[in-house]
Parts: sequence; structure tokens; C-alpha cells
Amino acid sequence: MARRDFSIVVPRNAELLIALADNILRKHYQDGTASKINSTLAGQLQAKLDIARTEHNRRNELDRQKEKLNEERNLLLGLHDSQNAYSEGTVRSIITAVRDILLGQYRGNERALGDWGFTVNSPKGKVQVIIPRNADELIVLAKKVIEKHNLDGGASLLHDLDWNTLGSKLYDAEMKLEEARQVSRDKEKATQARNIALGIDRGQNSKTPNTVKYIVKSIRDTLLGLFRGREQELGDWGFEVNFNSAGDKEAPEPGE
Repeated sequence: MARRDFSIVVPRNAELLIALADNILRKHYQDGTASKINSTLAGQLQAKLDIARTEHNRRNELDRQKEKLNEERNLLLGLHDSQNAYSEGTVRSIITAVRDILLGQYRGNERALGDWGFTVNSPKGKVQVIIPRNADELIVLAKKVIEKHNLDGGASLLHDLDWNTLGSKLYDAEMKLEEARQVSRDKEKATQARNIALGIDRGQNSKTPNTVKYIVKSIRDTLLGLFRGREQELGDWGFEVNFNSAGDKEAPEPGE
């Protein structure tokens, strides 16, 4: 008889693995006492899945928070997609005005703008003073401009600019930036906690016990024994069953 080559896919992607575990438990609860899965094993899977889902949802919420904070920061800086260098009352518009004023004052000696924190380029002899479009770089430049203005005191060339607005917008943008960084750190913690519960964190494999992946593969192997020759029935439990694949089951991970 010809060999029946097939693969039973256990995903390594977090969302797909959570979805598979959900399907397995849904089928188990639906079948009740007729379920092919040991109730103790199902309980272990449910416990780990609950942890993974909680951290996954927290991670996604933190991601949305970070996106909102970055948008608010960019609006303050003048870096939002809806804005340009002429958007009034933004850090970018004021720093652009600073550059233009200084270029007028230092015509022929544009390198002097370096004292204010600007990067001055002169490709093929043409002077370029670029205003950064990166939030961190723009904030650093704005702080250098304010520092130079304050240092020059009464001799500053920029007394007519709205320094209160610049200082206020810059402070608010920095607060949004720092808050977003903290959210990023919290997101990393949630991601790691989710991945540990799933069994897909660095250093883990399908033989790492008491993880979603470990339990799912135990269930898969049990079902393969029960449905030997009828492997397609594992699809009822949410598994992806592919026939005519090279080898049986999925390619082993390092350490398996």
C-alpha cells in the first residue's frame, strides 16, 4: 500500500495558535462526555490559553495606545501626514522659521547655523539645511535652538518668534514621546508573557511542558492515534490537515 504522506500544522504564529486552541476547546465542550480529549488536558489548555489571550489582548490595546500617542506627538511637532512646514503653531513650523531667519542673517556663512544645532550640507556647492522629519531628531534640534536663544540673551537674532508656543508644544511632544516609550516597554512585557504561555518564546519549543503549544501537540498526537487512516477528521478540531506533503506532520523544530 502506498504511504499516506500528510502534515498536521501546529502554527507558530501567536494569533493562529490561539485560534487553533480555541477551536480545540470549542469542539471538546461541544462533544461533552463523548469528547476524545481528556478533561484534565483540556483544563490545562484552557488555563494557559486564558493567560495567553489576556496578554495578547493587553498587547493589542497597548499597541493602539502607542499609535494614538504617536499621532498626538506628531500633531504637536507638525509631522502628521495632514501637516507640512507651514502648519502654524507647530514645532516644525517655528523651527523652519528659525532656519529661514538665520539663513538670511548668515548669507554666505551658512555653516554658522551649526551653532544652533542645524546640520548644514553643501552638495555641489548648494547649501541645504534640512529640518528633520524624525520626531526624536526634531525634538533634539528644537531644544538646541532654545538653548542657543537663551544663551545669547539680548543678542539673540530670534526675539520676534513665539517662544512660549514652541516651549509648550515641545514639552507636550516630549511627554507623549516618553509615554509612548513606556507603553512600548509594557507591550514587550505583554508579548513575552503571551509567548511564554503559548510556548513560542525564545528558547522554547514544542517539548517545553505546560504551554499551549505543548498541550496542542499532545492533543494532535492523541487524535492521530484515534483517527489513524482518517486523519482528515482532525479538521473538525481546527487542525489544518494537508495530504501529499513531504514527510508526516510538520518539520521538527530545533531541539525536537
